[in-house]
Amino acid sequence: MSMDAIKQVTDTEAEAKERRAKAQAEAQAMVAGAEKAGREALAQARKEAQAGARELLSQAESQAEVKTREALAEYEKDCQALKARAAEKLDEAAALIVRRVVNT
Repeated sequence: MSMDAIKQVTDTEAEAKERRAKAQAEAQAMVAGAEKAGREALAQARKEAQAGARELLSQAESQAEVKTREALAEYEKDCQALKARAAEKLDEAAALIVRRVVNT
């Protein structure tokens, strides 16, 4: 083998080795970039999920407050009706008590 052929083989091997190293470095950079993008996407998704959860909780609290007020209003109305019926029967109850006391 001539010196030129040996030099050419050596140069080709060195060039191939250099290309492999460059390709490996590029692959590592791509992996690192993908990992970083993945972490950022995950962090963003978590933020959005937390914001959504807070919004749902706020809506649920608002709905619960409205339903509580409606229930309280209904119970107040029922209570007033019971008081009115009791007041109507108060005179009758007093008369019954008087009759029983007088008759004994």
